[in-house]
Amino acid sequence: MPLSLKYSKNTSTIQRYNLLLLITMHPCFLFSLAAHAQEDLDMIYADEIMTSLATGSSQPVSRAPAVASVITAKDIEALGATDLDEVLETVPGLHVSRSPRSYSPIYSIRGIHSENNPQVLALINGIPITNLFVGDRGQVWGGMPVKNISRLEIIRGPGSALHGADAFAGTINIVTKSANEINGTQIGTGAGSFDSQRAWLLHGQENNGLDIAFSFQYHKTDGQREIIDFDAQTGLDLETGTTASNAPGPVNTQAETFDAGLDLKRDNWQLRLGYQGRKNIGTGAGIAQALDPTGTGNSDRFNADLTYQNDHSVEKWDFTGQLSYLDTSAKSDLILFPAGATFPNGVTFSDGVIGNPAIFERHARLGGSAIYHGFTDHRIRIGAGVNFDEIDKVSESKNFDGTGTFPVAFPGGLTNTTNDPSQVFLQPGSRTI
Repeated sequence: MPLSLKYSKNTSTIQRYNLLLLITMHPCFLFSLAAHAQEDLDMIYADEIMTSLATGSSQPVSRAPAVASVITAKDIEALGATDLDEVLETVPGLHVSRSPRSYSPIYSIRGIHSENNPQVLALINGIPITNLFVGDRGQVWGGMPVKNISRLEIIRGPGSALHGADAFAGTINIVTKSANEINGTQIGTGAGSFDSQRAWLLHGQENNGLDIAFSFQYHKTDGQREIIDFDAQTGLDLETGTTASNAPGPVNTQAETFDAGLDLKRDNWQLRLGYQGRKNIGTGAGIAQALDPTGTGNSDRFNADLTYQNDHSVEKWDFTGQLSYLDTSAKSDLILFPAGATFPNGVTFSDGVIGNPAIFERHARLGGSAIYHGFTDHRIRIGAGVNFDEIDKVSESKNFDGTGTFPVAFPGGLTNTTNDPSQVFLQPGSRTI
């Protein structure tokens, strides 16, 4: 027969005594109550999504000490989304807007944002993909397909205590699918508006204790062609009496992307390798906010990480160690202002203002942490790490001197300024944290 007890601040002294007597007369009461409570908790959290983004250890989203959201692969499929940004736009408190330059996404959390968007930290499997140049996810981002995403973990609000200075407004962690989630081979193709084409292959299997997951995704599109009526060159035309602007005209949002990943896991060890290729990425509304119908950007991103994780290898302790590497490049061929552009200093560029910058970065990280579970209501997390970030190489060719208020044409036209510190847009450098 179920035991039902009620207690409130209005309970009389006699009622309290009877309640205490009832508990005393049932020696199995405390055990039964604890068992039922655990069963209730198990039922409550059995189907709840877990996240480790808020504290570094796994817990139900509803109990995470942060404003957290988790979107699963099943949710993404139900949305019909094909790109990461389409999924993130559904998160309350997170808005995805576009930079005029290449239409790269700007993730605005609680209204905090800027054009380069360094306030939001993006992670792939817990590893930052922040670039050094302007602190974003890469100048030639080109989107991210979703077929190999297991879940997205989003924290809205500061997370710097756990994830570092880049998590000022929020953190987004992209977790890729494991072998048992794919469980076999999946092949698909798709087509849509703007001559868009997609294809993907996922494969997951277990072989003699080794879990193998492989993914390949391809996307090509001519991009949407929203008309821009007035751009930066239009303003110059009005001031100088010229008609060089390409406006009214369409934005440039073409793209071709390749994404591949390999995930190998045996016992406590996991090795992940990845490649993201971005080819012929359009310039959006123009890098200088003047329409550039022919400009493109290209990027190659390589990543690798080796993780060791051992739960309770020593009583009440969990250990994790990780070594990771990220290699990125961004190369662009740009028409900053169109042919015939004339500036208030009287200089006219018959071929347009041309810039071809390129930047190469390397990021290496080594870290480890230990979590102690010896307390009933608390955990202690101890961690240490080092990361080395380097702008390895910079190159640039252009046909203008941009050191003044307005550009001045180089006498020899397009000039390689890579080795000219006064002209090249950036110098190589490194930092160790």
